[in-house]
Amino acid sequence: MTHAFAKDSRACAACVSWGGDRALSDDNTLVHVDRYSAEGECRTATSQDYRKVTRSYHTCATWAPLPMLKKHGGRPERQPVFASRPAPAPKPVLEAVGPAPVRVVAAAVPPPPPAPPVCRSEPLDLDQLPQIASLLYVHWRRVLRGRPMPEARDIDTAQIRECVPRLCLMEPLNGGESFLYRACGRAVQRRIGQRAVPRPVGDCHPAEAAVRFNADLRACLEAGEPRGLLVRDDPMLPGARFVELLLPLSDEDGRPAHVLAFRHVPGG
Repeated sequence: MTHAFAKDSRACAACVSWGGDRALSDDNTLVHVDRYSAEGECRTATSQDYRKVTRSYHTCATWAPLPMLKKHGGRPERQPVFASRPAPAPKPVLEAVGPAPVRVVAAAVPPPPPAPPVCRSEPLDLDQLPQIASLLYVHWRRVLRGRPMPEARDIDTAQIRECVPRLCLMEPLNGGESFLYRACGRAVQRRIGQRAVPRPVGDCHPAEAAVRFNADLRACLEAGEPRGLLVRDDPMLPGARFVELLLPLSDEDGRPAHVLAFRHVPGG
């Protein structure tokens, strides 16, 4: 069965000059022609308005051997050549092949996960402290009054209000082996995620961070001097760093008794 466009059937040589019994399709868009045992769709190139044939040729391989109408540029001496179906391709002959050798491939072992970063601190020059930490350091020096270190009662929080949310008062336990939170600012409390007062450092921080914090507090208390630190990879600020200022404080007898820890973490 061959199909040609009904609205331009006059441009189809097979439909007009070689036409036999023709019938419109149900949607009135195609003409069905049964002729020469050819099957396919026949089209010719015509102008956009379908009133004039600009070039005379068949656009499909099935009808290409058939002649065109003379008025469409066909040659009368040309004889029709019947289109034939292409011979089916020979099926490939499968040769008997023995079973392929089985190769055992060891499953790829995924690499071990990277080790978590280690919480650590680095010494920081006191001249490089942030402005808010410098205010606390200046106040600590102002209340020295010729002593190696001031007492805890000498610190006037009204003069360092901006620092209070980030301040912690730490008291040594067992000779400085660990430290206890005696006071904890609001910003630090939020970062810890639990009530810190009155609890030891080991109960409020992961083991690695607690060891680091206790060691720095102990070093400050033993030296009796302020220490500036740059803390990295602390669980309070994962993947970030913050400045820590440790200031020693004495008791009434002038002996080291507490450490005032300023931790420059976000929040207030």
